[in-house]
Amino acid sequence: MRLPTSEPLLGDVASVSVECSDCGRARWWQVGQLLRFPGIFTGTPLAKLSARLTCSACQEDGLPGKSISVQALFVSERVRVRAEAHILNSREVLPEVSRAIAPSRRTG
Repeated sequence: MRLPTSEPLLGDVASVSVECSDCGRARWWQVGQLLRFPGIFTGTPLAKLSARLTCSACQEDGLPGKSISVQALFVSERVRVRAEAHILNSREVLPEVSRAIAPSRRTG
């Protein structure tokens, strides 16, 4: 069993939406279909998955096809929440400046 703060892996998802930013091509892949690509395993972190995929339509047109974005559909709600928490914890958070605005009071 992995720690709750561990990075979400490909094995944690039911399917993955893969979209090319260059040509707009998008499709859903099952995990088993993605495992056929070299260098992709169930232990592949989702954050590194887009770097290992290329768009075949762009490559046929002579473009690099490396502008890939990935969105995961998780197996369970619990795994999704854990993955979101990991993403939020790994981001650099800028200090938020908040102003408390007191309601104006009329005296009369």
